[in-house]
Amino acid sequence: MFRGLVYKLYRPGWYTIFVRKQFYHTRKKHTRKIQYSVGVFTVLAICGAVVYFEFRYLGNEFSKVTDVFDTEKNKSTYIYLDPEKQESFQDTKKRSHVRKIKDFISEKSVKHLPWIYTKKDNPKSLLKLARSSDQGLRCLGVKQLSKHHDWEDYQYRNIAQALDTRTMIGLARSQDVDPRFFLPMPKAPPSKVWLEDEYRTLISSLQNEDLDKCLKHFSTKALQLGNNADERDSLFSFGGTGLEFAKSVSSVPEERVEIVCLQALASHSADFRCCQNIIKMGGVQLLQQTYTKRHKSIVIRRQIAKTLGNLSVHQCFHEEIVRAGWVTVLSRWISSSDLTLSLHAARTLANLDTDFVSCTYDDGVYLIHPIYRQKESINADIVFVHGLLGGPFKTWRQQDRKGPGADKSSDGTESVKKGTYTFCWPKDWLAKDCGNIRILSVEYDTDLSTWNANCPFETEKRSLTVRASSILQKLKKADIGSRPIIWVGHSMGGLLIKQILSIADDTPGLDNIVNNTVGVLFYSTPHRGSSLAHLSNQASLIVAPTVEVKEMGRDSPMLRRLHKDFQQLVMEHGIPCLSFGELEKTQIRTPKLKMLIVPPESSDPGIGEFHAMKTSHLNICKPWDKDSELYTETLKFIRRCLLQGRIENILKAGMTFKDPDR
Repeated sequence: MFRGLVYKLYRPGWYTIFVRKQFYHTRKKHTRKIQYSVGVFTVLAICGAVVYFEFRYLGNEFSKVTDVFDTEKNKSTYIYLDPEKQESFQDTKKRSHVRKIKDFISEKSVKHLPWIYTKKDNPKSLLKLARSSDQGLRCLGVKQLSKHHDWEDYQYRNIAQALDTRTMIGLARSQDVDPRFFLPMPKAPPSKVWLEDEYRTLISSLQNEDLDKCLKHFSTKALQLGNNADERDSLFSFGGTGLEFAKSVSSVPEERVEIVCLQALASHSADFRCCQNIIKMGGVQLLQQTYTKRHKSIVIRRQIAKTLGNLSVHQCFHEEIVRAGWVTVLSRWISSSDLTLSLHAARTLANLDTDFVSCTYDDGVYLIHPIYRQKESINADIVFVHGLLGGPFKTWRQQDRKGPGADKSSDGTESVKKGTYTFCWPKDWLAKDCGNIRILSVEYDTDLSTWNANCPFETEKRSLTVRASSILQKLKKADIGSRPIIWVGHSMGGLLIKQILSIADDTPGLDNIVNNTVGVLFYSTPHRGSSLAHLSNQASLIVAPTVEVKEMGRDSPMLRRLHKDFQQLVMEHGIPCLSFGELEKTQIRTPKLKMLIVPPESSDPGIGEFHAMKTSHLNICKPWDKDSELYTETLKFIRRCLLQGRIENILKAGMTFKDPDR
């Protein structure tokens, strides 16, 4: 019985069934755990992928579309284009993504990390930087915007519509800026009368009892112009251009009348009260109409630019100039191949650019270099003053290539390369050879005879003392005196420089101009009188010499007194001087009459270096090329003066030199 029971317990069939049941339950338990783990991992992977791709989508949208410039907030200040062209910027879904992230980088973080914006090739981000409340960031944003030339047209159009005044002017004063940044000039309202009639009406409104006598004289002549061609042949000239010049620039009588009227308007615009009336009577819009009608005339463009430059002297008129669309035109004129037009535009834009320029360029003071914004600081000023019958644009050109030796240098040994002629060697040569300098040129009217004088009244204003006082005040507005100064004068311009320094030395508050003068350069300056002036004074009954010619007579008491004061001033302040004198006679009127305008005994001041050059009075300030002795000696002297100015600034700052061997 016992043996049978044991057999039943351990027989193979029962044991096998029992073991299999135990293994089945164990395997089922582990399988469920594995399935649960796999399920949880799968859910987490799917959720992670969804989150990853969502963030990636948002990132792509942010890189494609940025700030929409708060369109809903500033709808009234924008000019929208065709909605079909703006579809990408009007998409609601993209705008919603932008609003979530447009404040991701705050203004505060940008001040410390400006490269966050500048590294982005996105016009909207750069424009936001250019409109920052920080001046440094604004200049950085404008600079980065001006470097781009490869954006789409619609991007430039949208930026042009969103530009504020400061950014627009900054771009206009940036070199090689893309013209698509600027909107076209708005159309001027159509005129119901002739332009010349509108000019007469405007000039008539400028008259008042306190107006300058010469301006009254000019206005009277302008108002006497007739409407027919016969009367137009008796045009009067403003600003010294002359009737024959006005006749030569155009065969259209109406255009010649408009030129003379524009000259009259430019003369009146030098007076602040006249500027107020010009703005009040719609003078800016009248200039728009004239430009639209005569935009091909270079003379009319010059006169318009000169008038705008005089208006820009007063900050209260800036908004009117910008609103009329003149910044767009000035941005093209500043890069013009015509030197006169370019410098007129540069002066106007510099006066408008109050965010970058801290001084004012008054009537008769022109910025030669730098005409664009630049990062480098200005360490010194060089002021050029022309002579009798000269000008700020024509006196400082390269020597003309005429005659049989036109293909040779001044010494006849070196060939002159074609295409290297410059109309302003201080701008094209000196600015590159001397870094960190500002170059200014001064303008004033002169005449040899009172018969040709523009105005027969107030002749005392033509004296050296009155002229020098007027130029000194204008240069003071241009911030002359705050850094080292080098003066360069040709002929009568050298006398004006001596008179300016003499007045500044005796006037409280202007002595810094003398203290900061580190060099004076004279080109054929008549320190002891001019032969031409002496000849004119001898024939005074026939020639009727002007005041400036009388003052430059040989052994003039005024010149002796002025030169004595200048010698004493140079000795007290240790100012270095360099002088050049002419050795070739200059042709006067007819080929038979030739003479030394300023002989060496008069052009040698007796102080500093003196070089007598084999050239005429007109070419003494016009180097043949960059390798000529005239230019190399000038450059050497200016560089030496600039070095002296830097050393003096270091000593004034209380700094000392350290010996590198110690």
